[in-house]
Amino acid sequence: MKNQIIYASLVLLLFSCSPKKSKKEEKKVSYTSFTAVPMPSLLASGLKFPTDARRINDWVKNSTVVNNLETNADIITHGWDLWDALTSFTNQTNNGQKLRRFETWYTPADIKTALRTQNTNSTFKLQDLNRSHTGHLKIPHQNTHGISENSADVVGFVKCDPTSANHIYNNQLYYFEVLKSMIKPGKIANIPAFPASSVLIKPVFQVLTDSSSVKISEGKYKLPVWPGYHNQIPMEQVISKGFGTSEWNNDITITTTGTTDAANKVFSVNDFIHFKINEAQAEALKGTNFVTGGTPKAGQYAILIGMHVNTRENKRWTWQTFWWSENPIAPQSPSSSLIASKQPSSLDTAAKHYAMGVAYSMISPSQPNTGGSNAINRGETQKESIYAFNPYLEAGFSEDTFNLSPSPKNSTTRNYSGANDTIRKYYSEGYQKVGAYRATENKYVGGKLNRAGIETNCMSCHGQARMYDVAVKEDAFQYYAADQYYDMEAPYFKNTVVLDFAWSIQGNLINKEDNK
Repeated sequence: MKNQIIYASLVLLLFSCSPKKSKKEEKKVSYTSFTAVPMPSLLASGLKFPTDARRINDWVKNSTVVNNLETNADIITHGWDLWDALTSFTNQTNNGQKLRRFETWYTPADIKTALRTQNTNSTFKLQDLNRSHTGHLKIPHQNTHGISENSADVVGFVKCDPTSANHIYNNQLYYFEVLKSMIKPGKIANIPAFPASSVLIKPVFQVLTDSSSVKISEGKYKLPVWPGYHNQIPMEQVISKGFGTSEWNNDITITTTGTTDAANKVFSVNDFIHFKINEAQAEALKGTNFVTGGTPKAGQYAILIGMHVNTRENKRWTWQTFWWSENPIAPQSPSSSLIASKQPSSLDTAAKHYAMGVAYSMISPSQPNTGGSNAINRGETQKESIYAFNPYLEAGFSEDTFNLSPSPKNSTTRNYSGANDTIRKYYSEGYQKVGAYRATENKYVGGKLNRAGIETNCMSCHGQARMYDVAVKEDAFQYYAADQYYDMEAPYFKNTVVLDFAWSIQGNLINKEDNK
């Protein structure tokens, strides 16, 4: 961490104090500083952004879910509206490439650098930060907890739009001490709520390295592509072992020099949202434990394979996820042909190649923020889970990821007690407390017990984002949960500070006093 701080400080000094370069030197410089472009006030469908929460909640009330997938046209259209805004090109360039709106946004590393600078310059503002690249790529947090997901070499970063970035910066929400001071013994504490126009995203990429398991020949690279999970392998096997990229058996070839030949599963790199990594990004990836063994180098392509997108347009945010699809007109679950049919015509060729999953509620019929349940009471309609997972991020999670494994190992009776340390550290203890589980009867009552990554949506998981009253930031661990309803005022939120669905806050804590 200290090395990263020193590196970030040197970058700031170099870009703010460097002497004038000769023309020969200037030709070697491939970066230019850029500014964060906010969301448009008008979306492709004609709706304003942010869309009024009452309108969105009306959509949720009128939502219809079929086979665990959203079919409400308004919700689907809004998801595509957001994708259109995020992927629209700006008039800015970096490393020789035109930047899309989301690429101009701040990463947590940017915000932390600005916070540290503020310690010695009280008038420093986030927008004063001079950025030379779109962000350092790293393994996503959920893939760094010692759990085997059989996933691809997925790297990425969180991106914060100007509104959310300034909210984090102005309230100093990355400081461990600040969050700790908010905790109220015996009560539920909350960070200041993000403004309605806030957007947080997690784009993830595959770097086209020279590894033999990635590079086929010069200009040709292999990429595993989501085949869907139905009829691939037995569902119980998917749940018990996960269904990560190593199980997909569906590769395409990416060509960086040729043209698309979809019939032979060959696709141009221009069918992907992509960028070329620079020296700083390649250096930051050195030592990363890639499954493929490849070492990223400056000039290699980072292709976008997926992106989680959430907006604070209503209290429980909106949630949509996108991934590259071989057949974006008829994508596999957790998307559908219906969802694909609502794509706006304004999307460019690459942006149209992505499928979308969307979930603005945890289960259907939608439950209230507090006082709802997974249980099916007399006279109620059957409740149905809503799935919106990203194949490249969650499909590899097995029930062991959520610690629903047999206990003891030779028993078929599953242990849902939440008693062991692994569950307490990596899996939400609240999972057993939100209304689906009746401990005295040792069984689940009503609803569906979701156990694996293919049974998740972002809302249920991110709603667990909270920090306990721990002594040091290293103990501020994360919890994960598969899809189910949870109560926003559940007792297990007491003695914590709830993070307004933003796991990225907990995952980027720094100390205020020593900047560790």
